[in-house]
Amino acid sequence: MQNPSYMHPTLTARLLATLGLFAPLAAVAQYASLPVVTVQGKAQPMSAWQAGAAAAQDEAQQALDLRAGGTALVRQGDYADGPALNLSNVMEFAPGVAANNRHGDETRFSIRGSGIQRGFLLRGIQVYQDGVPLNHADGAGDFQAIDPLATQYVEIWRGMSALEYGANALGGAVNFVTPTGRTTPPLALRLQAGSFGSRQAHAGFASAGERVDGYVGVTRTLLDGYRAQSGTAATRVQGNVGIKLTPDLQARLYLSHVDSKLQMPGSLSQAAMAADRRQAAPNYERLNAVNNYALNRAAIKLSWKPRAGIEWTSTVYASDRDRVHAMVFGVLENGFKDTGLDTRLTADLGAPGQLRRVVLGAATQRMHGDQHNYANNLGVAGAATGASTQTARHSVLYGEYTHGVSAQLALQVGAQLLRATRDFENRLAATGSYTKDFSGFSPKLGVLYTLDDSSRIHVSLGRSFEAPPFGELVVRSTSPLASAQKATTLEAGYRKRVGETVLDATVYRSQVKGELLALNDANGVALGTVNADRTVHQGIELGAVLPAGRDGRVRLNYVFNDFRFRGDAVYGDRRLAGIAPHLLNGEYRWQATPGLWIAPAVELRGGTTWIDHANTVATGGFALLHLGVGGSVTPQLGWSVQARNLTDRKYVASTAVQANVRGADGGYYFPGDGRALYVGLNWRIE
Repeated sequence: MQNPSYMHPTLTARLLATLGLFAPLAAVAQYASLPVVTVQGKAQPMSAWQAGAAAAQDEAQQALDLRAGGTALVRQGDYADGPALNLSNVMEFAPGVAANNRHGDETRFSIRGSGIQRGFLLRGIQVYQDGVPLNHADGAGDFQAIDPLATQYVEIWRGMSALEYGANALGGAVNFVTPTGRTTPPLALRLQAGSFGSRQAHAGFASAGERVDGYVGVTRTLLDGYRAQSGTAATRVQGNVGIKLTPDLQARLYLSHVDSKLQMPGSLSQAAMAADRRQAAPNYERLNAVNNYALNRAAIKLSWKPRAGIEWTSTVYASDRDRVHAMVFGVLENGFKDTGLDTRLTADLGAPGQLRRVVLGAATQRMHGDQHNYANNLGVAGAATGASTQTARHSVLYGEYTHGVSAQLALQVGAQLLRATRDFENRLAATGSYTKDFSGFSPKLGVLYTLDDSSRIHVSLGRSFEAPPFGELVVRSTSPLASAQKATTLEAGYRKRVGETVLDATVYRSQVKGELLALNDANGVALGTVNADRTVHQGIELGAVLPAGRDGRVRLNYVFNDFRFRGDAVYGDRRLAGIAPHLLNGEYRWQATPGLWIAPAVELRGGTTWIDHANTVATGGFALLHLGVGGSVTPQLGWSVQARNLTDRKYVASTAVQANVRGADGGYYFPGDGRALYVGLNWRIE
């Protein structure tokens, strides 16, 4: 067995000491019973767009707080002072979320161990933009469509708290909400430049009249990259137009265009990292490994509010995506079209002070397209090696009822019916074709207890049901096609929100049956992706925002992960590979003067991260120190400087999960970025 580079024992002690900060939080005395508010300066009155933004975010937060399950809201202000280049920057302080950047836009994104083995695209989390699915109908998703600077806030539902929105995955759902003409300034500009050839420019334009409003956001991102063959060039355009057809009926058109070119440096061995951490993996430069992606997307949403407490929303959408993915073992080219329809009714039927809430919804989505595989001839498509036509369908019916037993106690009961189809036509080898249907029923029961106006306890029990995407369905003579992954999750949590103080704590345990994992058999023969027998995902999710003195604020986000096999015939009770057991991000922000803030931060990954499910090779933890400084020259003009990895620590940001490497070194490691500096300017017209 290869000896991993374990974290220094004093670092573990510091981690535990830091976690001790959470102990007294529940005892913070004299909380005032205040509603959620968004403060936009101490002396400046709110403009119309600021009031609209605050109202939209407060409404979203209040809806999340009514869920009997783990939720979170990430506002753009939580991450916009930093680089804001990728999903890991956005999710840095989101409770329960693991988002580890590999390079450029490529991020391993997981909630509660969802899609733990995925080295490409995304599985196990339903991703939405303005309530419209970004995932394909087969469940696979990607990150290249997301523009953090054209996102006003992010709603996160962990686990089965996402059932109300038709999501059915182990990790839950994430919704990226773009601004409208009523929630953002008429003109907003941002310029940023920094290390590793990073350049970014963003412009947002908005206008609002009595009946019509509109928004357009354009972002151009260029990055040479820390490593060879890790550059990025991306243009993202997001826009929407809303019109009030009647006082009760509103229509909004959403349009998106993304053109993203992403070089791929590959993963390195320990020996290669010791020689040169910034090199690309063998042949990645010579064969020009890239993941180039183009998206055009449109959606129309109708919202009808006949009276207070009742809203019926229906959305129709279509997207066209093209991808060229050159890898060292071949070139993949595909073009897929997704179309879908979603309708959802929310009704608050109780009398004042009496909670009687009903949610009913239905959604259907279809993906269809062709995929071609070629040999890689020095970075261009060579001889054809594969061709297929892929069609996926996904339909779901869901409902939930919340019943207030008393002013403090509410019960939530919900259910979801799902049917999915995967139709794969192998146009070069008919024996590789298949059609497979999946159907499942997922119930949920939750309890929400209100302690006071600012704090609640929640307990829930529910199931998830994930049909595998095409990437995990491959015809092999050694094993049948994978079946759906099912999980039963029990969770309990506490959240408190008063003024600018937030405390969120959740503990959960998921019994997973048929987890989709790439495994070996008892003889060491690779099986590809199959259904594991039984696995357990359990952990703790803690998040806090606390005032620290008159002019300070502390943010903390801690996640404990314990994912393992349970009595497996080959793997016993070994830990699942891929995610560190301890994740901690902490920041202290001091408002030194009205125009200057200083924010030191720490990023910790603790414990042993296994490379393979057989637990023969591992990598250790690390601690990174960051520092942010910024301020405002005028209320409209701001600046920021972000220094990342101040000590230039050499660390592994992410890994390529394996089944069993028998203790041998190999290309499993993605080196993290070295010391970096980013400088940004923000300017807006009120």
